[in-house]
Amino acid sequence: MRLLLTILFVSLIYVGWSQTFTAKCSHETVGVGERVKIVYTIKGGDGKKFVQPTFTGFRLLGGPNTSSNMQWVNGVHSSSKSFSFILLAEEIGTHTIAPAKIKTKDKVIDSDPIVITVNKSKQTKQNTSQGNTKKTKQDGSVDLSSDLFMKLFVDKRKTYVGQQITATYKLYLHSQVVNYSHNRPVFNGFYAQEIKIDPNAEIKTEVINGKQFRVATMKKVVLTPQKSGVIEIPPLEMELIVRMEGKRRRSGWGTFPTYKDVKVDVASNVEKIDVSPLPLDNQPNDFAGAVGSFSIKANTDLEKVNVNEAINLLFRLEGKGNIELISEPLLDFPQDFEHYDPKVKQNVSITASGTKGYKTFEYVLIPRYAGDFEIPAFTMSYFDPISATYKRLKTEPIQISVSKNGADEQRGEMAYVAPKKEDVQIIGKDIRYIKSTSGAFKTKNEPFFDSAGFYALGALPLASLGLFMFMAKGIRRRNLDVASTKSRRARAMAKKHLKVAKGSINGSDQAFYEEIYKALFGYLSDKLNIPVSELSKDSILSHLNSKGASETLSTDLIKVLDECEMARFAPMAARGKSEMLSSSESIIERIEDEI
Repeated sequence: MRLLLTILFVSLIYVGWSQTFTAKCSHETVGVGERVKIVYTIKGGDGKKFVQPTFTGFRLLGGPNTSSNMQWVNGVHSSSKSFSFILLAEEIGTHTIAPAKIKTKDKVIDSDPIVITVNKSKQTKQNTSQGNTKKTKQDGSVDLSSDLFMKLFVDKRKTYVGQQITATYKLYLHSQVVNYSHNRPVFNGFYAQEIKIDPNAEIKTEVINGKQFRVATMKKVVLTPQKSGVIEIPPLEMELIVRMEGKRRRSGWGTFPTYKDVKVDVASNVEKIDVSPLPLDNQPNDFAGAVGSFSIKANTDLEKVNVNEAINLLFRLEGKGNIELISEPLLDFPQDFEHYDPKVKQNVSITASGTKGYKTFEYVLIPRYAGDFEIPAFTMSYFDPISATYKRLKTEPIQISVSKNGADEQRGEMAYVAPKKEDVQIIGKDIRYIKSTSGAFKTKNEPFFDSAGFYALGALPLASLGLFMFMAKGIRRRNLDVASTKSRRARAMAKKHLKVAKGSINGSDQAFYEEIYKALFGYLSDKLNIPVSELSKDSILSHLNSKGASETLSTDLIKVLDECEMARFAPMAARGKSEMLSSSESIIERIEDEI
């Protein structure tokens, strides 16, 4: 027993001593504009939380790139984990990089500090030759940080609220990648619009420090800041499977190369954007948030019409900027014209230089009086970030001539506007001419009292009351039947919308989440018998609680609705489409079981 405890104690001491956390750099002296690689390696530990230092005097080009290695040799297990960074020297002088930290099971370990001298001119050459860029570390793992890294580029680091930024994630390859996957960054504080690209078609070549890299554009996003302040653009993280050549094997036919696949994690750098608020000085009253460069025009399909004939007025906004976020303009119409909510259409393309295209608002106008009218000029203001000033656009006024209907003019009749926007009616026949001849009269001798008509008139109120109660009961029964029928059919209607969503799972995110949202809200309206006009998250929770639904069900339902709502208007990384579809189906089944 004593021997066993001694062996255990010695083993624990050995494990504690075998944990090391080291820091190494590729060059101790570099020139301005040259790259340097720093690698932090923990051996014999299970580091969970790595805290990187601040690289003063250098710009971070890539990292942390993570790699792991585990080995069993003669029954002895060893492991290591490395975090590598690619830096660009920017400031002359001697820079001391503070220790990095990593947390193990029972303590926090610090690495050694690193001292690097940056000179004006190049002082050192690459330690590795062009033909042998992959170095093998002492623990047996392969360091690919100089052959494989990712960078985030932005076209501007200082902008205004509403002014668009283009973020591009590029992967630099000097190794053969056989497979990859990446996360979906969450762009908090931005309205994000992703540009569709094919990474395979976007591959170019670039020479860095004498080494040729294949450069693949992995992701390109147009970002519109929604608030002021310093906003961070997150990194893109990727998991790569890299194929490497191993030792050559000999056989009777000669020597043959061997290959092995290695998993490598890479991440791009982070960029911080300084977003300034839009100036309040001289801000026009008709400014509605448009930022960019725009033009407007308005026209009608008809300039001469008859009373009560419809006119189509088209307001067109065209330009470059946050055009998708611009709402309906405030237009002024003559009081004698009826008008209705506009029909909105847009044709927008997302390019590397930003969003451009046009947006139209089509109004239907109906004149109710004859005469000559003028649709006033429309104005719209926008903020031009290039000149940092507000600019105002103005259309030309439109003249409309409204005539009486030809048939009405021949009859000498006039038109007027009926209450509550009802159709125009014709007057002139509602007063009869005085009749000059008298009709035939006869004397009624029978008394009305105690006659059949007298009793029938007396029983009329009772009969009317009975008829009213009978009809009210029938209406109430029909309403209950309608509500019951809608509740029974709610599940089937929801499944139709979910089927449409499933069919669009490979399409745009907005269309998919729109169908999920319709399915859940339509189902809840029918199932809980809540009118669409009163349908809200609060009313849904109130009805679920009154029917005894569990708190977990209510929480899961609101979470799905919130994620769908955000995904429809601002892209986000809430959950995958398949998971969202499965969650929606599960919630409907749970509601059917609990209610």
